[in-house]
Amino acid sequence: MTTPTWLDRRRAGGLLIGLLLLIVWGLAVTLGAPAQTSPEPPADGYSDVDLYREIVTRVAGGADYYATAIQTQLAHNYPTAPFVVVRLPTLTWLRVLLGDVGSTVLLLALAATALVTMMVRLRATGLGRWEWAVAVLLLGLNLSLNALGVVGWFHEAWAGVLIVIAVAVRTDRRWWPAVLLGFAACCFRELALPFLVVMAVLSWRRRREFWAWVGATAAFAIVYTLHALAVLAVPQADPVTSNGWLALGGWGFVLATVSTGTVLSSLPLVVTALVVPLALFGWVFGTGPARAILATCAAFMVAFLFVGRPENSYWGLLYAALLLPGLALAPRGLAASVRAVLPPRP
Repeated sequence: MTTPTWLDRRRAGGLLIGLLLLIVWGLAVTLGAPAQTSPEPPADGYSDVDLYREIVTRVAGGADYYATAIQTQLAHNYPTAPFVVVRLPTLTWLRVLLGDVGSTVLLLALAATALVTMMVRLRATGLGRWEWAVAVLLLGLNLSLNALGVVGWFHEAWAGVLIVIAVAVRTDRRWWPAVLLGFAACCFRELALPFLVVMAVLSWRRRREFWAWVGATAAFAIVYTLHALAVLAVPQADPVTSNGWLALGGWGFVLATVSTGTVLSSLPLVVTALVVPLALFGWVFGTGPARAILATCAAFMVAFLFVGRPENSYWGLLYAALLLPGLALAPRGLAASVRAVLPPRP
């Protein structure tokens, strides 16, 4: 195994120190912490999924989406202000159109497409045969979560699958499908917007692609502005205001998002504290789509250091499935870094 040309002694040392610091930080915030559990439902047993189901049922009966969403949220003491607490109507309209079975089938089809396209694309990341097999296995395990019926009610799951497909199908010559998929991901959940920004930054030297990503970002800004106006147009006599999302959850919340958004949810959080830094470290040594994957995951993780309450850990569905296959590259990255740090043999 050859050492990457860009990996000199200084960079290798910096990467190893960064990896060690993230592992220590993760262990510090997870050891002795309460066991990772799913968010407890409200006292009356009414959950977010129940809210989404009720809204879909009423809209299917002919009710207006925005008036219905606000009335239903108020009825169950969910916040209705600011406007961002009201979800974009995309998933509701889709479920009204396709029904529960049709929506589930579509999400599974998207997950299968994500797996197949990424299986092909991972060949361009410089993985060996066994590394590729491990990466595909990790991706498949995490995408399989979409088979759970309750996951299909979360907007983040749909956006996350579309992001995986966008990364998989994008090439320097064929980038427009990825732009459309990224825009669609944002229409399911506005929290997917960092993906558009990251891709625009990564493509700034390819002017046509760069402006396509910028255009998609601008188009979504218009869509979200119309959404905000529609929410604000619904009269509310006594709105319930959200407490906000600037919770400064730090690395502990980031680890919780990865755990909740992957099969790691069944394991102690301390395992996630070890796995996440290694997965990030591994993607540093990939090629092809590895750069976009690393930048996308890093963007979400940096944002979630500051934004997100403990009960928002399901936001990990946006990016965590992309992150974990980087574990397949971690061993070669460790070997190359150690080899670069050690003095040459005489």
